[in-house]
Amino acid sequence: KPNEFYKVSLCKHFMQGDCPFGDACHFAHGEQELKKFPRGGGPGGTAPPDSVELSENMFGDGGAGAASREYYQGGAAGGGRPAPVPEDGRGASFFIVRAATQHDLARSAAVGAWCVQSRHAKEIQERKKQNPNGTIMLFFTVSNSDHIQGAALVTSPPVFDARLAQKYPDGFQYGLQVEWYRTVELPITQAVEAAPDLLLPTQETQLCQDMTRTTGMALLKAMWESPLATLYEPFVEEEDEDRSQPDLTRPVWPTAPGPGFIFGCNSQTMDECLGRGIFGLPAHMKRAASSIRPGSSVFLFNVTDRLLFGTFEAVTSAEMNVEATAFSKNPKATTSPFPVQIRVRVSLECPPLEDSDPVLGQILRGRGGGGRIGPVTHAQAEAIASLLALQCGALDYMTEYRAASLEGKAVRPPPIAVPPKVAQKK
Repeated sequence: KPNEFYKVSLCKHFMQGDCPFGDACHFAHGEQELKKFPRGGGPGGTAPPDSVELSENMFGDGGAGAASREYYQGGAAGGGRPAPVPEDGRGASFFIVRAATQHDLARSAAVGAWCVQSRHAKEIQERKKQNPNGTIMLFFTVSNSDHIQGAALVTSPPVFDARLAQKYPDGFQYGLQVEWYRTVELPITQAVEAAPDLLLPTQETQLCQDMTRTTGMALLKAMWESPLATLYEPFVEEEDEDRSQPDLTRPVWPTAPGPGFIFGCNSQTMDECLGRGIFGLPAHMKRAASSIRPGSSVFLFNVTDRLLFGTFEAVTSAEMNVEATAFSKNPKATTSPFPVQIRVRVSLECPPLEDSDPVLGQILRGRGGGGRIGPVTHAQAEAIASLLALQCGALDYMTEYRAASLEGKAVRPPPIAVPPKVAQKK
């Protein structure tokens, strides 16, 4: 299949004065080479009109409807079971631990195990000794994610493990069995609103922090009122793919640890989005966009062409009317029709994903049509970015570069863009 997206956008290297790939470049060297974006065929092969207008109903409800609940669920997301703690919290103990990555939590949820340092192993052992029939809950957060990610029940006392001592020289030598009850993506700000006395784990507390029963029960309630969210999303189409945890042999594209976002545009506003470096949303999605931070992974969905572009990086948090005239036909406008705005920059430039891509459909289940627009969990943002990087060859190049760097070898850079699917067909 020929590359539909050949020469559909200007080459940033050429615009800066020199493109190292010359005639082999898949991007346009000057406006005279620019081609129109391919149109997705409708019934009878007819293309959608250029005049597809962005409307507020294309942006959904910002994450509150039934489609959103379906969209967040899937895989090993804790199952949505009732909390294993009595309503009055009697006999319950609570700890919150800080993991290095979401992948660590995904593997823990899949195998039912975790490890702690000696200090907290002794505390857990003492709590269990004092109340053999009591419950001990672990809450989990991830470095720099600013979110609570899940809750698990401790089902066995911590035991020293010599293998862990060899693997983790920093003291995580005590293994314990856990049963995961819920995985979420609860912002720390909302967690603190629900549990004002919540203290987060730090290096000084050995990445684990105990809490009072009152604080633990308040946090437990807030988590069980939050939608389920998976900790890992596969981005390859394989029948035997384990959809509950990442394959440690398969690299993923580096993304910020927090959630991401998909913005919307049409063929008329896309150039303005990219030219201004600003993406916008209607006012009612201000709360949905509140999770966006500088560094967050964001994407742009063209509702006319049914194409998902990425990967972009948020330069700012969401603000009102960064540019009041953006997306408006009135040059004197005092407010934009899409006033919830962020500034962005390109993180990875590659051909877009077609809306009909089956892997994209699996990642964004329940979010068809204009509903593609809205928040995505960290696992989904990572999977989309990895899928884009895989199809343009960047993921393979990253793997080769890392391996060659360790061996002190040079690696030849790939073309700026490779037609979709080429990387998978090799």
